[in-house]
Amino acid sequence: MTGSIAAVLFGNFTLRFSTGLTGALLLYYLADLPLYGGEEVSASVAGVMGALYFAAELILSPFFGVLADRFGTHRLMQPGPIMGAVAVIATALTTNVPLLAGTRFLEGAAAAASVPAALGYIAIATSQNQALRGRVVARFEVATLGGVGVGTVVAGFLYSALGPTAFWLNALIYGVTFLILRYRVEDLPEHIPTAPGEEAVPASLFHIGRYRE
Repeated sequence: MTGSIAAVLFGNFTLRFSTGLTGALLLYYLADLPLYGGEEVSASVAGVMGALYFAAELILSPFFGVLADRFGTHRLMQPGPIMGAVAVIATALTTNVPLLAGTRFLEGAAAAASVPAALGYIAIATSQNQALRGRVVARFEVATLGGVGVGTVVAGFLYSALGPTAFWLNALIYGVTFLILRYRVEDLPEHIPTAPGEEAVPASLFHIGRYRE
């Protein structure tokens, strides 16, 4: 299980790297949009596009968190990278501003799908070791901030070298994230371990009693 937790942490890093990369690449792309046949984009519109990503993650995370409880945390981690890859490929293929705004929302939804599931996985996998949970959650935050930061820094170099083709490279990174989460993360046990005398509950299924408790 320790290897699976490490894979979740690394997958979170690469996922956040991709989202940070796209966010910064998009700013360069919007500035050059008239060169590719698109309209000129104001700073306020560019700001709204950036906010759409965070709005999608904020609004949709609770919804995907419930789905992770219902269908399993490992299973719900996996659609996020696919959604992110679709979003960045669509970004590379269009100069239409409303469509670009939609891709930002979709990429935010990708993070909303994967991140609550990853945190749920960590919570269950470390349920019997509070010290380990503290360390893992701290490293999860480091992976989150580090991924976004590194992706943002790398974006300038990639755009200078590749232009909008960098979005396609980012789709490949999303693909790597999917492979990590799909094949390097083990399924959780069927039930959460409990103390003697307590009723075992499903580890990854929605259970309203857990929320009441």
